[in-house]
Amino acid sequence: MRKRVIHPAFVLAAIVGGTFFAISSVRSIIELPHPAVPAAMTNVAEPPRPIVPTAVTQLTHDPASAMRPVWSPDGRLIAFDSVRDGSSHIYVMDAVGGHVRALTAGASDDRHPFWSRDGKYIVYDSVDGTRQDIWSVSVADGTRTRVTRVDGLADFAAPSPDGQHLAYYVYKDFTLEIWSAAFDGSDARPLTNGLASARKNQPTSAWHQVAWSPDSRWIAYTGGSGRAIWIMRADGSDAKSLVDDGETNHFPWFLADGRLAFITEYIPPRYSASWTNAWANNLETGERTLLLEHMCMQGPMDISADNSEVLFASPRGGHFDVYLINLSVPGGLQALHGKLSDGCA
Repeated sequence: MRKRVIHPAFVLAAIVGGTFFAISSVRSIIELPHPAVPAAMTNVAEPPRPIVPTAVTQLTHDPASAMRPVWSPDGRLIAFDSVRDGSSHIYVMDAVGGHVRALTAGASDDRHPFWSRDGKYIVYDSVDGTRQDIWSVSVADGTRTRVTRVDGLADFAAPSPDGQHLAYYVYKDFTLEIWSAAFDGSDARPLTNGLASARKNQPTSAWHQVAWSPDSRWIAYTGGSGRAIWIMRADGSDAKSLVDDGETNHFPWFLADGRLAFITEYIPPRYSASWTNAWANNLETGERTLLLEHMCMQGPMDISADNSEVLFASPRGGHFDVYLINLSVPGGLQALHGKLSDGCA
């Protein structure tokens, strides 16, 4: 059984679909019945899964693109979003591919899935053309619950490890902020003040979910510049920059041992080619350790707790599909570095 650490992987510049939200002062929870999911969406036929582990495995095979793959906490399932019936919806499948089923349906666009720590729910953002809010869906029966009611744009929700809170982004009045609320949406309030402003020509796109420390006491996030790693207490106090070295640093996540990991993206024209490194920072000593280097993928990815597997979406087949690189088998490192014909793109 794969034990995994949620990794805030980064978004391809070409697919930055950042949506941002604002939260109103009124919070309410609306329980909706399980939407009618067309039978054709419930079980999507997939080719047989390979029995012997390979360096690179394609996990989705539908003509529609599949994005934002993320392992469940127990490593048995993968959630992703995909446009398979005209709108983007949330899907889950086995960790080896296959048994794909839709958890959401309808005219709304549902994106950016993220698991609750107990694996029972997936939170996501949903837009119906007029408003965008955070929702949760039961993995067991598909029951949906509206978590926020905003007068702006809300997206990229991340539950705290203790299951008590959500952190998410809100875009309102040309300004992007990080907000926090109870898991049911109550007690919502901003944690940052002026994280990024369009009026200052700052990037107001939410890159990915924030990262909670294992004890739920700290939140790490990408700063308003889109290049520095910041950390603050769960109540928004003591915010400080941790990594600001002139490189493009994104998407922090906490390791089980308390170290803070993050991605550094090296891109032209500063560099002759594009690649990505993953680092871990010791918050007590400041020591930085290289976890994975010269990764070829430039899109969202999830990394297993032992750094042996990398889950990501790639357009190498003509549109985005979900792939898995296994670093523990022959050819795994070459695939990670893009040196195999079936490596990542």
